[in-house]
Amino acid sequence: MVRIMPISAGQRFRDTKEAHARVVGTSRQTRRSRWVTRWLIHFLSICLSAGLVGFSPSLAWSESPAPSVHWGAMAFPDQYSTFTGGLTLNRFTPTDGLGNKYDSTVGNTLGFNLITMSWTQHWGGFLQGWSTNLTAGVGPTGDEITNFLQNKFVHQLRQLPSVPTVNPRKETDAMIDGSITRWFPLFRPKVIFAGAGFSVGTIYQQGFLRAGIRRMPITPTLYSGSWGDVSARASVLGRISYQDNGAVLHSVRSTAGLVQPSIAFGQYVTTETGETIPTWEIEFALMWDSGIFVNTTGQSQEHFAWAIAGSFGPVRFETWNDSMGNIAERDYGPTYGATLTLDVFRVWNMIQDFQSKPTTNQSTSS
Repeated sequence: MVRIMPISAGQRFRDTKEAHARVVGTSRQTRRSRWVTRWLIHFLSICLSAGLVGFSPSLAWSESPAPSVHWGAMAFPDQYSTFTGGLTLNRFTPTDGLGNKYDSTVGNTLGFNLITMSWTQHWGGFLQGWSTNLTAGVGPTGDEITNFLQNKFVHQLRQLPSVPTVNPRKETDAMIDGSITRWFPLFRPKVIFAGAGFSVGTIYQQGFLRAGIRRMPITPTLYSGSWGDVSARASVLGRISYQDNGAVLHSVRSTAGLVQPSIAFGQYVTTETGETIPTWEIEFALMWDSGIFVNTTGQSQEHFAWAIAGSFGPVRFETWNDSMGNIAERDYGPTYGATLTLDVFRVWNMIQDFQSKPTTNQSTSS
């Protein structure tokens, strides 16, 4: 026999009121997230327009947009002025292909696809030795492109089990990162750095301090050619940050520490001001991060990752991964990422040089 318990009108009213409050709260959060995204898109457009005017370009790296730094990407500041654009991918999965679960409060798949721009300016005059950076990214968060690269490419190539997709986020996300850096010489200009910065947007909020050494030569010249000298150079970074929640990550650790050493091998040229920039370069880095993700008890998750980057002329490619050991058993959490960027200033200089060559030849023949 089924016993039916009567429900009072007051109880029905309270249940309806609570359900309505939950719906209204979710609606407000969604509207707030969309407003932030629209504001960031407009701000990115303004910065893009301003950055294209009146700055002297030179080849350099571009800084990574959030959240790449906590996924394993290189977090060093740009040594030289640059303006780059490109695509940055990052993937988060709550489980791996073997069914192991990542112990955090994030239970769904995140695939960030950010169209990015990064502008770094090294200043002169009374600001000599100072540089500023503005990096922005916006794009759709979904299961692709990152699912294809993970399961259809890497895992299929290495015959690893596919990583399942769990309720993937489908929204438009945006981030803006800014920093100011003070540079000091160490046998050559702009080797030691110290600075501060911020990250704001729909993913999370962050303020940070960082210091370290960038591209310090550790070998004598191995080869000398018309494009410059080939040598090996070392870098190291220490960074501490304060985090707050965003529309994507609702529970992050309040503070995090990060250490990243790297070694680079490349061919370098010296500018008129005595500074050295890479003509081409291959760099490998390791990273330890105390973690921004926490579990239900508030315990943070440490993260180990490696990154490798290559640049030639205006093009740079970098990828990072948490596979410190067996990739099949670590392919969850902030799993991997990649970025491909193009230095717009460098391309513009190449076009101008190409256009001036016929004029020079004609003058010589006449």
